[in-house]
Amino acid sequence: MLFPDPLPDLLTPDPGMTVALTAAQAQTGLTFPTLGVHLNCPLSVAAVRNPTGTSPSFAYAGFRDGEMHFSGSLLKVAAMLAAFELRQSASDFAITEGDCSANVVFNDVKSAFNADIQKAAPRFLSEAGITEQMRVPKYPRIFDSPRGLASGGCLMSFNAAFAAHVRGMIVPSNNDDAAATIKALGYSWINGLLAKAGLFDPMTNRGIWLAGTFKPGPPDPFPAVRVPSVNDGPSAQATTTIDMTRFLALLTEGATLDSRSVDGIASDMRDLLADAQSAGDSSFMTTGARQGLNGLGAGFTITHSKIGLGPLNAGGDVASEATVLSHDDTGQQFLVVWQNLLNLNDRHNAMAFMVRRTLLNFLGIP
Repeated sequence: MLFPDPLPDLLTPDPGMTVALTAAQAQTGLTFPTLGVHLNCPLSVAAVRNPTGTSPSFAYAGFRDGEMHFSGSLLKVAAMLAAFELRQSASDFAITEGDCSANVVFNDVKSAFNADIQKAAPRFLSEAGITEQMRVPKYPRIFDSPRGLASGGCLMSFNAAFAAHVRGMIVPSNNDDAAATIKALGYSWINGLLAKAGLFDPMTNRGIWLAGTFKPGPPDPFPAVRVPSVNDGPSAQATTTIDMTRFLALLTEGATLDSRSVDGIASDMRDLLADAQSAGDSSFMTTGARQGLNGLGAGFTITHSKIGLGPLNAGGDVASEATVLSHDDTGQQFLVVWQNLLNLNDRHNAMAFMVRRTLLNFLGIP
């Protein structure tokens, strides 16, 4: 199967989380009355229920969570997902190949995949300056030479250079590695996958959208393709917080992403986001990580994160992030996504305060 079936929405609107978030907004407005963070910044929060069971659920609440906003490097997770989903698709295809020669397998994959990939994201067929090479994957740049399996068929894996680009794109969010990854995958694969998976709606232009390389211009320029955003006008890197939280929930649950293929991918992506938190660009809410930023404070441990930071056309930088964390005393795990936060210390401190109060309110802790 080339594309996954539409992925389930694992988020369940939760009255308790809604009350906790609404109260935290009021508390933030009283504590930081002039900043407007509690009114202007989309925020999504979910508590993980039954995390060790076979079917975890996610108690969810959000504010302005359906708005599209430019979120900079946070959108690199879209390319990460697209890379691993392509590995799944190629692995399933190659399991029936009789000849594992690289040129044979890559040509067969190209013949089987490329037409459907382009149909899945028809907008790119008519965008000025977007060629077929910009739409579809470059399989020899992505995959190592296939290896024959004793049971028959061929094993597909990333080549060392592409694997390094994917990792560098996330840890520590290198733009050159992001450009190499996105150009190798192609716009139609990335955005066709997001649409087929139910993480982007082309009818409303809402969801997770990535059609820019983070390194515009020569060499090998890819024109950006944009969708409307609230904070930055037409944007090539935009998302809603609810769709990014849906992705985090699928990643945390894991089984859904792994179920369509012999090639499991969820743990590989979780490992990258864990390394981003521990060794790359850690969450803005990490206590003590950045001078002048208070962070969440004692009692919480952030385990996985991807941050975004980028300039607005109107001036100023905005920050965003998608984070998995836990409350130390109870072990309760949470997913947190926010965006459109001016990259100023007082704004970060207000956001961290609002997130902390939401989580503590949910837990019933003063």
